[in-house]
This record gives sequence, structure tokens and C-alpha cells, in this order.
Amino acid sequence: MSATILRQWHVLTMLPRSPRRIDTGSIESRLRERGIEVHRRTIQRDLVELAEVFPIVADERARPYGWRWSEDADSAFDVPAPHRSPTAAHAADAGGIDVSLRVRKIALHLVWGRLRARRAQVSADARDPLFVVVAAAVDDSPVTRRLLLGHGDDVEVLAPPALRREIADRARRVLAAHAR
Repeated sequence: MSATILRQWHVLTMLPRSPRRIDTGSIESRLRERGIEVHRRTIQRDLVELAEVFPIVADERARPYGWRWSEDADSAFDVPAPHRSPTAAHAADAGGIDVSLRVRKIALHLVWGRLRARRAQVSADARDPLFVVVAAAVDDSPVTRRLLLGHGDDVEVLAPPALRREIADRARRVLAAHAR
């Protein structure tokens, strides 16, 4: 399931029935509690998009504006929580994902401090004495992805494979954008 669809599904599960309402700041906080890091403006755009498909409305009588299901919304629009695999559920409940990284020794302290890793284990890299292999639980967030990408040749994602592919794809797009 794409990250956008999953995020929007979570947003739909948070919307109350009339007359209650929820503002985007509260939605942002609840998404963060569920391990989804997203900017408030993205949530606002999501809600506008979702309002084109679902019977949801903005209550603009007072700031901050609140969102809710419209009064005439059928109970068929009661959105169940997104289905997650046991592995994904465990990672989300823990607030992160398990990763394996190959990190240049001289960058380890800097990377470690920024990643805010939990349950980490560091071992020597058999291929190169200048690197170590780090197995850790980290936040599954855009911030983590930017950090991993931003450390370029100091950090290589070994696992999970999906994160490795995502970081590699982003690196290729950045390279292509700057090669012009």
C-alpha cells in the first residue's frame, strides 16, 4: 500500500461524526503517535482531496478549522483501521523499523546521534576496516530517510530491501536533477 494512501486512510479513521470536529494540528499529532511523520500542510491538502471523494466537511466557523464527517454521511463510511501485516504492526507499534546499515567509522557518532537509534548493535565490517555494520531500530519517518540520503557515501542501507531501494531511487533522482 502506498504511503499516501495509508496516511489518508489513517486520517479518515480520525474524523469524528458531527457535531464534533478535529483540527489538522491534532491529526498531525495523532499521525506522529502512529509513526507517520507528515507536515500539517500535507494533511490540509489530503483533507481537501479526500473531501472530493468522501462526505467530509471543514467546519470554518472558528479557527483552527476542524474536519468531520458530514451530517448526512452514511454509516457505510465508518472507516476501519488500516490492515497491517504482523511485521509492520510490530514495527509501527515500536515506532520504527529495524535497519541494517554500513557506516563509515568516522561518521558513526554523528549518524548515531541524528538517527536516535534504539536497540543497536555495532559490529566490524568484514569487507572494509573503515566501516562498521549497525543493526538498529530507527524511526520510520521522512526525517530518517533524509538523514540516510544526506550522509551519502558515509552510510549504506543494507536492510530492509524496500528501504534500500527507496534510498537508492531517491539518490538517482537527486543525481539526475543536479546533473543537468
